[in-house]
Amino acid sequence: MPPFKDEHVLVTYALQIIAPGSETTLAQLGLPETFTPAQWRFPTRMFPATKENEWEPHRIREKKSPAATNGTSNGATAPQPETDVEMKDQSAADGSESKPEVPAEAADETATVTYEEEPESTESAVYPIREGRIENWSCFLALVTHIYNTLSPPFHTPILVVSQPCWSARDHEIITQFFFENFKIPAFCLIDAALATCYAYGVPSATVVDVGHSKCDVTAVSEFVPQEAGRGVAVKRCGGDALTLRLLELLERKGFNYEMCEQLKKSSICEILPLGVPMPGEEQTNGTTTVEANPAAAASTGAASSGPGALEADGKPVGQAPRGPGVGTEVGEPRGEDEENEGVLDVASIVARGDTSEFLAKREKERAEKAAIKKAGAAAEAARTIRMKNSEKPKATFQYEEHVPADESVPDGPLKKRKRDIEVGLERFLAATPKSESDLGIFDIIAATIHNTIQAVDGSKRSDLWENLIIVGNGSRLRGFKDSLLQILTTRYTLSPSSATMFTSELPSNLSTPLPTGGTNTPMGQGTPVHHPAAHGVNPLLVAATHANQPTPPSTFQTPHIESFDQRHGHSQTPTSIKTVKGPEYFPEWKDANYSGMEEASFLGAQVAAKVIFVVDQGVSKGFFTRSEYNDMGPAGIHEYAM
Repeated sequence: MPPFKDEHVLVTYALQIIAPGSETTLAQLGLPETFTPAQWRFPTRMFPATKENEWEPHRIREKKSPAATNGTSNGATAPQPETDVEMKDQSAADGSESKPEVPAEAADETATVTYEEEPESTESAVYPIREGRIENWSCFLALVTHIYNTLSPPFHTPILVVSQPCWSARDHEIITQFFFENFKIPAFCLIDAALATCYAYGVPSATVVDVGHSKCDVTAVSEFVPQEAGRGVAVKRCGGDALTLRLLELLERKGFNYEMCEQLKKSSICEILPLGVPMPGEEQTNGTTTVEANPAAAASTGAASSGPGALEADGKPVGQAPRGPGVGTEVGEPRGEDEENEGVLDVASIVARGDTSEFLAKREKERAEKAAIKKAGAAAEAARTIRMKNSEKPKATFQYEEHVPADESVPDGPLKKRKRDIEVGLERFLAATPKSESDLGIFDIIAATIHNTIQAVDGSKRSDLWENLIIVGNGSRLRGFKDSLLQILTTRYTLSPSSATMFTSELPSNLSTPLPTGGTNTPMGQGTPVHHPAAHGVNPLLVAATHANQPTPPSTFQTPHIESFDQRHGHSQTPTSIKTVKGPEYFPEWKDANYSGMEEASFLGAQVAAKVIFVVDQGVSKGFFTRSEYNDMGPAGIHEYAM
């Protein structure tokens, strides 16, 4: 087969995005010198066309033009035939009498129907992919055709498609057949999304957590091989849509709709606070007892409570504040002039002193100084609020963008964008909390899925999987999402090193327990020493705890040389640390979190794989499915080449 060039490789990837009804397909033609985010982003949706079983990329709206008269379609007056002006009071030249003029019948009014596209509208849209699964094949294949025609690649362009974990073998065959039969491509390849993520991060083994729009996939990849056993495929209620629905549940009573909650989730003020961090405005007790306020004590002494240990309103013990007038004392700051009476002057005393002008000038200066101090204080307070972190603000504002009719008198007419500011309270920190009808939040489900997926892998490989955690997917873009998930995993499933070595025995490994002597003082022979499974230095109690759910092996006294068969690794059952993989430093374009970020690392890995498979390897390792092999094997042959 002739070699492929970088500019002849087409990479496509169907990716779920955390936008309402706007799941996106990423596409790119050619491989740049430095791998960049996708050049093309197509909404993964199509619209029914006027003909049956046909689709359009945008909604088509009928537009009726104004009614036309006399056969004109633009409202202009139709040209009239030229006739001579008739003189009604003049008889005809031939002596005949003129007939009265009969008005012509008005032309029928007709309305011309035209069609226009609405790129921003999602009305009547059909989404072929739901929770990663292809539910509408006709719509999906029409979308693929639209993307292919838009990019318009050369005839000899190979194609690589990133497949979702929930796609079946039959799905792979249908996609392979469609590309070969319709586009006449020379080569084709399918790569698993989790494996592509490992290519992007450059690690052979990792646990890939892909948080999509309405689902989450958890895959354990060991030595570049996705492990199918225990794989968490399309786990429901774990995507970005679940976060939006939780915000909607909290804010619906305040007039919020789904679109507003979706934009709130994608704004900078929506955040997931770390474990142990209190909400803004809530006091952290740190183990102290909260004393309820005593109304009688507050009315008489100003204290918040009475009795032993009574506290002032500011939380200090009663009597701790100094007495006497002044700032910070029990009496307080001396009462100044009443602001309401600030303009009232004792005119008689001023006139008697004879310094009226000086007094008025001094008075005006004092008022100006007070106004300046008040203004400076307000400015300082505003600046302090701006400098506060989002997690310290009880309320914050985000900008909501909506589409409204350009002409309010025509509701079905073209749309325009309108922006307005909306204030949100503490609800913006509760997107990941459990819903009212469930006891489990999104982090609880994802953490349990990760644990079950890793436990299904061989014990000797689990340590690498726990220490190479990769969290991708646009559903994880929410600020604090990754840190909070890592905190929960560490809290629930890790064993601290101090606990692992707390009861470690320092006795020699060949020391066995003495046997009963039968009442004599002479000890019996010890026989062959038996090696305990934990004799290598691991706590025996720890081994028993980590193997509590494992089947009990046969007694060591019944099977000879059991030490040669008992190779259990107690230290691999429970991790001592959980870490995330650091992103690559040599792709600067992928560091901009506002544009793409490593949440779309699967597409980056697809570019790396395409470079290796089509350009470097050139088919030596049979990394792609060629047309000649497709003609011999048919669509089923893709199973031998899919990665």
